[in-house]
Amino acid sequence: MTETPPDSLIPYDEIVQEALRAVVGRVLGEVEATGGKLPGNHHFYITFKTGAPGVAIPDHLRERFPDEMTIVLQNKFWDLGVSESSFTVGLSFNQIPAKLVIPFSAITDFVDPAVDFGLQFQA
Repeated sequence: MTETPPDSLIPYDEIVQEALRAVVGRVLGEVEATGGKLPGNHHFYITFKTGAPGVAIPDHLRERFPDEMTIVLQNKFWDLGVSESSFTVGLSFNQIPAKLVIPFSAITDFVDPAVDFGLQFQA
């Protein structure tokens, strides 16, 4: 007979997710500190839930991506701003500029293919 471990009264999963999201914030903060210049070949694929609380994207993007969206921060982005809980960035979609506000809690994937680094989060 196997005993099931007791449910934890400490939300370890949430704490770990929060800590890993802080990695994304720190990385983006370092890029912000260099004026938005990515070092070497680094570039980021960031996937997030478009309907998550705090996400602000233009309506035409929300219509096109009602659940999830992936953005790439590589060559053409601007006005990167990082706070404790979110980041803002300017990107162009079909040559139409847009400002996005993305809370770290909305991110489901963060990948830097230049160094084969990736994180996945629970939405």
